[in-house]
Amino acid sequence: MSIHSDETTSILSCRDLHCSYPGGAEALARVTFSVRQGERVGIIGPNGAGKSTLLRALIGLVPVDGDIIADGLRLAKHTLTEIRLRIGLVFQNPDDQLFSPTVGDDVAFGPSAMGLRREEVLERMRSALRDVGLEGAENRNPLLLSFGERRLAAIASVLSMRPTILAMDEPSSNLDPVHRRGLIRWIQDHTAYTLLLASHDLDMVAETCDRVLLLSRSIIADGPAHVLLRDSALLAAHGLEAPLGLQSLRFHSDS
Repeated sequence: MSIHSDETTSILSCRDLHCSYPGGAEALARVTFSVRQGERVGIIGPNGAGKSTLLRALIGLVPVDGDIIADGLRLAKHTLTEIRLRIGLVFQNPDDQLFSPTVGDDVAFGPSAMGLRREEVLERMRSALRDVGLEGAENRNPLLLSFGERRLAAIASVLSMRPTILAMDEPSSNLDPVHRRGLIRWIQDHTAYTLLLASHDLDMVAETCDRVLLLSRSIIADGPAHVLLRDSALLAAHGLEAPLGLQSLRFHSDS
């Protein structure tokens, strides 16, 4: 099963990506896909499939062979800063992104590093916090937030950079049901972003994504979410189970 976006109209294009772990084991092998602007793509696969490696490779945190083109710009050493403005990666652990004394400092860090005027930095910081429901939290200590609140603060720190592509690595991990449901609603409501969502939470993928890539070092399947997530045999062959709420969900139709 495979669908491919036309690379001439893609906002993200990856071709023949390959990398290995330090010990020599293969992490990604011949990974090729493209994503249209506005698409919402779930990346699923078993543990060790390369999901996190792929997302980190998109912003140059993991060296890979092959080509990555984001918003018309090819990933290279001299384009790294610009690529990271185009692709905002929300890490699996929010504590990897929150390091300042206050939430406001964390969210303002990226815009400040861009050299923006103080007024613009403050506007972006407040707008991003308002967007994730943390308005007024700029003076709070990130260490005193709940895990769900830290996740939202980490998302805000990415949104303040105004990326065109939002990549999220296991965003529902360790969230309680209330914060998980709130995050799903947030993703559903924010359709302006092209979304890459790597997750074991296939119910979340089903509720938020139009398209799914099944990754196991290479891309095993690429298709509409409402089709691929119903393929129990395919999922089982790769250590996955169909979403528990599959029958009651309204899947996005393939456009």
